[in-house]
Amino acid sequence: MTPFIKIPTKDGSWTLKNPHFNECYHSSEGAITETLYKHVYPAFKSVNQPNITILDICFGLGFNTFLSILNRPKNSNLKIYSPELDEKLVKSLINFEYPKEFDSIKDIINEISKKGYYKDSSVEVEVAFEDARTYITTLPQVDIVYQDAFSPKVNTSLWTIEYFRDIDNLNPQIITTYSVATPIRYALYTLGYTLYTHEYEHIRKGTIASKHSLNFEQVDFEQKLQRVTNPFYYTD
Repeated sequence: MTPFIKIPTKDGSWTLKNPHFNECYHSSEGAITETLYKHVYPAFKSVNQPNITILDICFGLGFNTFLSILNRPKNSNLKIYSPELDEKLVKSLINFEYPKEFDSIKDIINEISKKGYYKDSSVEVEVAFEDARTYITTLPQVDIVYQDAFSPKVNTSLWTIEYFRDIDNLNPQIITTYSVATPIRYALYTLGYTLYTHEYEHIRKGTIASKHSLNFEQVDFEQKLQRVTNPFYYTD
């Protein structure tokens, strides 16, 4: 099998290029920057409560999970579920060159790398080495969903409206994703979600979806639909 390619990003963090999907786990903007501004910051700005449950699709290099642990609301307890097909990748993360910001949770990284599981008094992480479509149907309600699978062009099954119906059954307060593709936004819009985008002064736009009113810039998707003949055709 072709080895993973280690790639530097603009914020000084490293990512990998997956040879099977021929895509990187993060954009060139940076593994830390993208994770924080497209996922973690918007999620915790909207969900700040004593007990928070997160579904991290998919685990990959673990940045979403690890930065959620490092940036969680004060005195909160986290439960994180994350499907990941590549068990070998997760086991290799014990040797991955993470940013220095991760030094304080090195024990968590090592435990997850070895066992796919970690638990202490305030954090629990479960990495499930199985198909995400099956896994999400077994979960209880979650508060936050990081929709961070490889792109719809190479990983179609994790972006269909049927998939998002399964996500919707988990009753999330907020869904975050890097994708701004019209079919993805249309699927969420069809399921009753209001669409927003995060602050993007130093990063490309992503999408935030919620059935609650959120304090973000709202996407005028009605206007977008008037200009689109087939919303399921990838125009973005």
